[in-house]
Amino acid sequence: MDKLLVSLLLVIMVLLVLLFSMFFLLVFYRMQEVKSKKKIKEYIEDRKGDWYEYLLGEGMRIEDLKPNGSLELKAIDELFFRFSYHFTSDEINERINAFAALYMSDYYNKDLSSRSSGVRINTLNKISLYNLTFMLEPVSKILRKKKVYPKAEYLLLYEIIIKFSRTDFVAHFIHPKVTLGEFDYKKLLLELDETQISLLAEDFTVLPDMLKLTLIEIVGVRHYLDWLPLLHECLDSPAQELRIRALKSIAELEVADALKLYEGFSYSDVWEERLMTAKIFRSAPTEEALPVLKHLIKDSTYPVRAQAAKSMKSLKNGQQALYSVITTSSDEFAVDVAEEMFGKE
Repeated sequence: MDKLLVSLLLVIMVLLVLLFSMFFLLVFYRMQEVKSKKKIKEYIEDRKGDWYEYLLGEGMRIEDLKPNGSLELKAIDELFFRFSYHFTSDEINERINAFAALYMSDYYNKDLSSRSSGVRINTLNKISLYNLTFMLEPVSKILRKKKVYPKAEYLLLYEIIIKFSRTDFVAHFIHPKVTLGEFDYKKLLLELDETQISLLAEDFTVLPDMLKLTLIEIVGVRHYLDWLPLLHECLDSPAQELRIRALKSIAELEVADALKLYEGFSYSDVWEERLMTAKIFRSAPTEEALPVLKHLIKDSTYPVRAQAAKSMKSLKNGQQALYSVITTSSDEFAVDVAEEMFGKE
């Protein structure tokens, strides 16, 4: 019994020692953290004037700002964030990039290789925000690794590739490391300019299906008229959603140069295709649009009828056309929707 009690007391003492050790260790680390933050704050207060001069091109030499130790690197990183967040100019970005390339490459590469996803994501955000173009190769190197990263990191990596390279992004879009959804692609495509988007068009047939859909939609949103031939090709696709998106973008482009091609979709079994056809014909000449819209205003689906009536009203003498439907049509649904649209301003 005595031996058991002694053993129990020893266990308790060991646990207490461990607990106190952990407590003092946490206190020590906390004190170090507070001390580090204080030094970073002091550096920023002492040198921010010099940094203003350097970043605003007022004479401070880059050599005079050479960092001395990890705390100064962190302080400078904090200054970069403040400047990039509040001031945006090519000159400031160039000076940040020049300084970071000279003195902070190891600093950012170390954080980019961190085991913590949060640290890596934070670093990627800073690379993008500060426009650290010299980090393009380390970022590309990550994408060449077989290691799998969270989707959020891949999206940031792709955004940086888009931002710093005019062409390299295409291969990553064709073969993304993770499955990307429509929202992901929209976010990435909105970062591209028209020239970059045209590069994707060259490889349209090999793009992932979701990227095709998103790309076709962007064409309409941005009114890329040069893409009309590709939109017409998509109308022959066996993929229903691709045809719908293509028709939608054609409607957004407000063109009327292939009406016979579009007219066939007014008899489609897919109501969304008939709906988009009704939208397209609002831009057609009245004499060509009316027969199609008079057919669609009798459609079995209300959104199609409503759009046909709306498109009809937008035509020259549209009110007269609606009145004709109201007074002569034997289709009560067509009459109802025509009356509804006729009374709207």
